[in-house]
Amino acid sequence: MITPNRPEDVADTRHTVPLTQLIHLMAEYQHLGAHRDTFLATPADDTFVRGCGIVAGCIATIGIIVGAVGGWQGGVALLVIAAAPVLLALHRGVINRQNRAARIDLFDHGVTVYRSGQRVAGFRWDSTEVRQHSIPFHDTTPVTYLLELSGPGGVEATIDEEGFARAREWARAIQSAVTATQLPVAVAAIDNGETVPFGDLSLSLDALTFRDEALPWEDIQLIDARSGHIRIKLSGMWMSLAPVSTIPNFYIFNELAERLRLTPVG
Repeated sequence: MITPNRPEDVADTRHTVPLTQLIHLMAEYQHLGAHRDTFLATPADDTFVRGCGIVAGCIATIGIIVGAVGGWQGGVALLVIAAAPVLLALHRGVINRQNRAARIDLFDHGVTVYRSGQRVAGFRWDSTEVRQHSIPFHDTTPVTYLLELSGPGGVEATIDEEGFARAREWARAIQSAVTATQLPVAVAAIDNGETVPFGDLSLSLDALTFRDEALPWEDIQLIDARSGHIRIKLSGMWMSLAPVSTIPNFYIFNELAERLRLTPVG
């Protein structure tokens, strides 16, 4: 077999090449290095489907009884209501089938994401933007893990704890790898006098800029994101900026912002 030269070549072979081999072909194309870990799809939970079936059966039975004793209008209404949990169960079954073959594969220099019926998406740590919808600030705080990955060329993938098992592990691994790889580059850029963008926000040696409004570091007392929004404290007053979920590579932004706030350039 000839090794694909482009992502399109990898995608075009998906019907004839085993999934594991297809993933490693993408990893080879992206130069992701050695394989480190695999996270498979979350096991299908049939409890919800069974519960819907029980509820639908009970409502339908009552509807039949009501119709049999002469209340046919009420019986028909109950049968219509019984259809709702049936539809929910069917929808859940479709999702379970779609997720069955899903997997995340971590490599030394990046990650691949696959969902049933879709192309294998590959991302390198040095060029990936990660948007996380909920940021854990304490280990005891419950968090719903949902990450949006985007890379050069418009490659995108969304991964969440409903689709993939061991969410805390893969979320931490991805965020840690992206931060460790890209943080030194961002620090060097700022030291060289450049401005580093993070969505609607940007950071430089002199200020944090939000939608063209420059906020000097010496005026910023605190930076907080525990409410789900980036907030800063100016002269004792809190100012809300952008939602955390819109900030690409939030952990890099947070580390840089704290460093610049605590050591402003005089």
